[in-house]
Amino acid sequence: MNRAQHIVSDQRIAKNALLLYARTFIVLCISLYISRLVLDALGAVNVGIYNVVGGIVTLMAFFQTALIKSTGRFITYDLGAEPTIEQKRSTYAACLGIHVWIALILILLGETVGLWIFHNYTVIPAERLVAAKIIYQLALFTFSIQMLSVPYSAAIIAHERMSVYAVISIMEAVLRLIVVMIIPFIPGDALILYGVIVALVALVSSSMNMGYVLSKMQEYRTRPSWEKELSKRILAFSGWTMLGSATNTGTQQGVALLFNNFVSLIANAALGFANQVNAALAQFVNSFTTAFNPQVIKLCAAKDYDALHRLMTMASKISFVLAYIMALPLIVNMDYLLHLWLGNVPQYTTEFCQLILVCTVIDATTGVYNTAITATGHIRNYQIAISLSFTLDLLLAFLLLKAQIHPALVFGSRILTRGFINMGIGLYYTRSLIAFDIKRYTLQALVPIMLVLLITIPVNYGLRLCFDALPLLIISTAVDCILIIVLGYLIVLNSSERMAVKNTIKQKLHVA
Repeated sequence: MNRAQHIVSDQRIAKNALLLYARTFIVLCISLYISRLVLDALGAVNVGIYNVVGGIVTLMAFFQTALIKSTGRFITYDLGAEPTIEQKRSTYAACLGIHVWIALILILLGETVGLWIFHNYTVIPAERLVAAKIIYQLALFTFSIQMLSVPYSAAIIAHERMSVYAVISIMEAVLRLIVVMIIPFIPGDALILYGVIVALVALVSSSMNMGYVLSKMQEYRTRPSWEKELSKRILAFSGWTMLGSATNTGTQQGVALLFNNFVSLIANAALGFANQVNAALAQFVNSFTTAFNPQVIKLCAAKDYDALHRLMTMASKISFVLAYIMALPLIVNMDYLLHLWLGNVPQYTTEFCQLILVCTVIDATTGVYNTAITATGHIRNYQIAISLSFTLDLLLAFLLLKAQIHPALVFGSRILTRGFINMGIGLYYTRSLIAFDIKRYTLQALVPIMLVLLITIPVNYGLRLCFDALPLLIISTAVDCILIIVLGYLIVLNSSERMAVKNTIKQKLHVA
């Protein structure tokens, strides 16, 4: 890939990252407002019923997570390997077939195991039992529709049509907002109405994804099929991905139970709020890492490792800057922000939130490793290693809590396990699988990142000594934004990356 191609590729990635960043911000704001409207329209009891019943279906979500990663990898890998239209169609048909079969299996599980959990492990007022049963069926239907839609949204992302992906996501959020606003004016059971609305919106959104792919991507106009060898490869890949997802979910729940048993319910509540804060920031992190993923997978398929190394380094640096610029003001002002949000802040909440945001910044910086390793298809050993790291997090939490170590220090141990150990695992396997030059990466990415940290952390410490509460929030946010942008542009990015950012901004502003 020559310099001109690099610049064009960097511009496209920068444009896609900005689009997805804006999409996430808009969707998150709308979703937060919808949550308030739903609470007002349904009441606390109905919202509780919906969350409990919907949560049973959500237990199967790790299947969906694994399949999303697998489908995206195989479709995008095909584009990088430049196969014939028939080969593309064959891969896509196999992906469609797998999703149809998995959807049917999950429906069967939902109508058997799921209903058994519903009848035996949920406490629902007798007068709301019928409504709860209807909501359960609607939630199962919605989940199935979303499962069947995965190959179509994966195709859109693989082709880097991020504007289409963003528009459909925003339209879905706006549609939910409109229909939720009119619930109070529609006669009938508000809870059932909401369940129907969520199902219909999912159906409309899935139809838009399907309609775009079928109309604009002729190579994907095919029926679901079951091609034995190809389907086995995709399922095997999904299985190892599922191992990592299941271990991650299981250990997180295990840590929550440990805090509940060894500390208090208050510590468990603090953990819940920390996870909410982390989830909000993670949405933004995932939005701009998604912009890099298709190019990483395509370059891996084409075996253009020099371009791949350059792109991974750039992705790591930009992801750090964007995550850090959001996380640092939150970390510095966490106590004040939590009091604004919650009023009465549970013990340990501030420390837990600050520590989990540190992990999020590390994850953002190293997330591209996972994409590159996934692209190679050789993920068994990597997923096993990551799963062991997650298990170590649980074991370490147990030992520290048993030794009566302060809960904040216990929670902070995940910076070691889920942060630095996972970083080491990622670097080891990228070096092994794609001959990734760790020394070059350290000099070009990690050293500039450390310089930014060495400058910004003392500055914020000084600001905390000089200001408090609202003045600190305003001043630190302004200083951090300016400082991180300037340092990121001058120190973290190289000349080619600065050129890409500059050209993208010029295009958006229509500057000659």
